[in-house]
Amino acid sequence: MSQDKLSIAIVGAGMGGLAAAATLQQFGVDVQVYEQATQFGRVGAGIQMMPNSMKVLRGIGIEAELRQAAFAPKSHLNRMGDTGEVTNELAMPEDRYGAPYLCLHRATLHSALAGEIPAERLHLGHKLAGLEHYDGYVELVFENGVRAQANAVVGADGVHSVARDIILGSEQRPYNRGRVAYRAVFPASLLGGLDLGNSRTKWWGTDRHVVIY
Repeated sequence: MSQDKLSIAIVGAGMGGLAAAATLQQFGVDVQVYEQATQFGRVGAGIQMMPNSMKVLRGIGIEAELRQAAFAPKSHLNRMGDTGEVTNELAMPEDRYGAPYLCLHRATLHSALAGEIPAERLHLGHKLAGLEHYDGYVELVFENGVRAQANAVVGADGVHSVARDIILGSEQRPYNRGRVAYRAVFPASLLGGLDLGNSRTKWWGTDRHVVIY
């Protein structure tokens, strides 16, 4: 493998993989992204992007697109779960942090990041099967029989990462800590006109909490 331009293969087209690809290509890196799914779907629920994160997304070039679909809370509001008593509130003005604090659907961010990657650099239906190391490059082997070469590989293929297993071994697999997070999205019209306010509110219980926005 001989070429002048640095090439990097990214395994996984989730948030991390797409953000890495969008950033690297701005520096002239030859980036190719490989994703095992055959298509993207509107999965997930709400996510919060803090001002520091938004500065990164601003650099990628998707801030304006996200602002159109996101909710910008005025504060982090904390309440007692049984009484509703306000325990503390942290204001989140944009002029204080130099970027907005946004709450949005995961799929909105994913779609915006994917839109920054040229179609010819995004390869769906490619599940990693192996990595073969050579002098100066790595060859990726996929279950569909395709092989690709790059100077380096970034493993961004999630909690059940094949890339991690290849490098570190299967004993590094994650294990259940017994903690569960439930997420849901539903139309605000189901609230019957109830105003939830313009904060991101966390209701604290003794051993659990609920976050709404």
